Amino acid sequence: MALIRPFNITHYDTSLNGVLNKLITPPYDVISSEEQELFYMSHPLNIIRLVLGKEYSSDSETDNRYTRAAETLRQWLRQGVLICDKKPGVAVYQMSFQLPDGGMQTIDGIVALVKVDDYGRGKVLPHEKTYKGPKEDQLKLLRACRSNFTPIHGLFEDDSNVISTGYADLLETYPLQETEDAQGSMHRIWIIHDELLISRMTDFMKDKSIFIADGHHRYETARSYKEELECSKSRTADDSREFVMMYLTAMNHPGLTILPAHRMIRGLDPFDLTEILEKLSQSFEIENVCYWNGNKGESVRVMLERLEAGATTGGQFGFVVHGDECLRLLRLKDFSILDHLIGQSIPKSVRTLDVTILGELVLSRALGIDKMSGESYVEYTPLAQDALKRVFEGQVQASFILNPTRVDQMRAAAELGHKLPHKSTYFYPKLSSGLILNVFDGLQ
Repeated sequence: MALIRPFNITHYDTSLNGVLNKLITPPYDVISSEEQELFYMSHPLNIIRLVLGKEYSSDSETDNRYTRAAETLRQWLRQGVLICDKKPGVAVYQMSFQLPDGGMQTIDGIVALVKVDDYGRGKVLPHEKTYKGPKEDQLKLLRACRSNFTPIHGLFEDDSNVISTGYADLLETYPLQETEDAQGSMHRIWIIHDELLISRMTDFMKDKSIFIADGHHRYETARSYKEELECSKSRTADDSREFVMMYLTAMNHPGLTILPAHRMIRGLDPFDLTEILEKLSQSFEIENVCYWNGNKGESVRVMLERLEAGATTGGQFGFVVHGDECLRLLRLKDFSILDHLIGQSIPKSVRTLDVTILGELVLSRALGIDKMSGESYVEYTPLAQDALKRVFEGQVQASFILNPTRVDQMRAAAELGHKLPHKSTYFYPKLSSGLILNVFDGLQ
């Protein structure tokens, strides 16, 4: 069963609500070095000092970005910059945002603590592979600060809208916090202290599985931290460090939005387009969408429309190369070849996904990018226009444009215990760091 519970929520003091937009950041793993500096400059109380502190050449075992984050957290708690509620509660978190096509959407859910267990044992299921480096970094931060600064995003099944009905009236009241992030999304927070309502929510979740949408590295970090706790002599019967903060939303929520993670290639040497196209032609039909009288915009529109039209079929990608006069559409000739080319070691629910096909047949076979070192050649963006702009301007060598992975595909793989390739999904918008914190007992 998925065990959730309320907690003593920590948040910025409401006197700072007027500058809250200058205090929050996206999750650490989507912050560039340039953005990190901008967040540092935006306000001396910006949460960046906790979630992604600066590194210096003078750093040591006793003075580094992790120890500095812990000391800053202590100071902010002592000074009243951050307030820890005395009564346990569950937060309601709502985001209103603009879609890439211009439409508006809203999504909401609850923020609570979820018991950390091995995948499947406590009905918490992953869907994506992770990397060692980010987990080691986050574990050092967790050891030092003993806090969760950003909720993990989890999904659960609630076709009858039991959870959202429980807090629906609250959404009509003025929120505790309301602010706009750098991307223009609005974030609103309410806190529930009603013990009866919280009890109904926790009882409902006992029979549910939670699928991790975003935050796999943070969940696996929490698992590692719990294992360390189990080996220590200081373990207690009910230790809050065995729980991790999650934002839980219903799978059927109309505002649940998954964007594709388009791949951009840089630093690949050699990059021989003729040879790449020859290798691609063995598995894909290649349609050239060349510029009409030099009009890139019309060619881009045609390529994106045709790519979207094939979303339900799958196995289709846009391929754009810097300096080329044509865009290209790649269409897999026959899905049956995947059994041979990818092999039975990758289950069918995973090997037929676009992200797997792209990784195995395109990046690995055609471009020769090794899976283990691939991250040094591949960058990601959820916005097709960004991937196109960067390749047109020569910032990257090539871009591959994908259709998004669907929720049902993610769920099918997770239920079977299979993990999708890294960056298979990009849930949008990203939760903000700094609105809701979970600070373990004892740090203050």
